[in-house]
Amino acid sequence: MKRNMLVLLFMLQLMVSGCSPASEHPSEDPAVLHIAAAANLSYVIDKLTGLFLERFPRYASADIRVTKASSGSLTAQIRNHAPYDIFLAANTAYPEALFRDSLTVGSPVVYAQGIPVLVYRKTFDGSQGPGFLAEGQVERIAIAQPELAPYGQAAEDIMRKAGVYDRVSSRLVYGSSVTQTFQHAVTAVDAAFIAKSLLYGDTGNEVQKAGLLTMEFSPDEYRQELLRQAMVLLNGRNGIAADFFDFLQGSEAKEVFKQYGYRVE
Repeated sequence: MKRNMLVLLFMLQLMVSGCSPASEHPSEDPAVLHIAAAANLSYVIDKLTGLFLERFPRYASADIRVTKASSGSLTAQIRNHAPYDIFLAANTAYPEALFRDSLTVGSPVVYAQGIPVLVYRKTFDGSQGPGFLAEGQVERIAIAQPELAPYGQAAEDIMRKAGVYDRVSSRLVYGSSVTQTFQHAVTAVDAAFIAKSLLYGDTGNEVQKAGLLTMEFSPDEYRQELLRQAMVLLNGRNGIAADFFDFLQGSEAKEVFKQYGYRVE
């Protein structure tokens, strides 16, 4: 009887040791960072995440996932509980709306100022500004959907200030984001309003191959607040997210933004 009790106690000890709490054996899984990035950040975001990993070697094995879309689409996803840690928008309005609804960790921070440009076929004379868009030969003009993308709103401002919007509104072709608008520019339209940041990387090469000319606009030609780009932290419990959020506010990140077609205050 005593022998049987000893065997039973030994077996129970084995079972308890095999079911020790997970906290005693911490996971070695790498950090994961989910970034929701406005479409105009398509190329600069890769440069920024690469530089971040260089500066923070402890995250060398981190899994960084970037979803790129229009700011309006990403905002809708966040409201529907998409698992993003940081949201980098193309304006301040969307992040501020999320902040007001208590869906962020802290208030929005402006990280850069976007710059709108017009790309157009070299058969047109753009020397006098965007007024040439009203010429009969310009049949299709692409802009990002204003309800979803701030660059679309800025395009409307520019055309209205130039006095051509009413004359060209029936020729407008809408993209769901500024990157889709860019695709229209190199394949199907005569002119398109895009972000200056898309004149870099692979898209910049496409502009050159297509022989497109570019026209940049000054801040007094559209409402500046439209393209004052802000970010918000969505998950304060994720250490890598907090570190990346801080990194984007530093001098190195600001220099990268300047190099990729943004103004930085």
